[in-house]
Amino acid sequence: MSCKLLKLYLTEYDKNTSSVGNGWKYRYSAEILSLNKTVTSSSSWLQLKPHYLVDGLKNVFATAYENYPWATIDLHSLSIIKNIIVYNRADGWGHWLHHLEVRVGTSSTWDQMTTCGTFLGPSTTGAIHVIECSHSLNGRYVTMKITHPNYITDDYNAANGKNNLALAEVEVFGLYL
Repeated sequence: MSCKLLKLYLTEYDKNTSSVGNGWKYRYSAEILSLNKTVTSSSSWLQLKPHYLVDGLKNVFATAYENYPWATIDLHSLSIIKNIIVYNRADGWGHWLHHLEVRVGTSSTWDQMTTCGTFLGPSTTGAIHVIECSHSLNGRYVTMKITHPNYITDDYNAANGKNNLALAEVEVFGLYL
């Protein structure tokens, strides 16, 4: 069992759901932090909107075909990030997911974020990928970005190395601070 010990000002809810003593709160496991949070992206394709990424329904979100597409989840609060589960699209074209880098930060600016991990791929349709942070990272924002030109040569959408970030769901696990 993985545990974290956090010093917090406690609410009544916290006092009733955690082991508490002298202002310390003991939590027993990570929780899903990303459900129904705000998502921004480099673009969106047709009606496959960014909020589908964290709606809990495994709807497909997709960017347009572009160089280095990305999506950022705003957790709305500073958090300790443990891992990220990426659910690849189940409707075909799963091999388009490759070189997905996940970063965490207190700013949503890519260069100011810390790398949690990378999935090199290529993936397969319907695959589930767990990206473990090598150590706990603090941040409010989690960004997923395809960092290499597309390797696909038999699809005109991939011309000039363009990619399409298309995922069914992303779950960010950790603890709110």
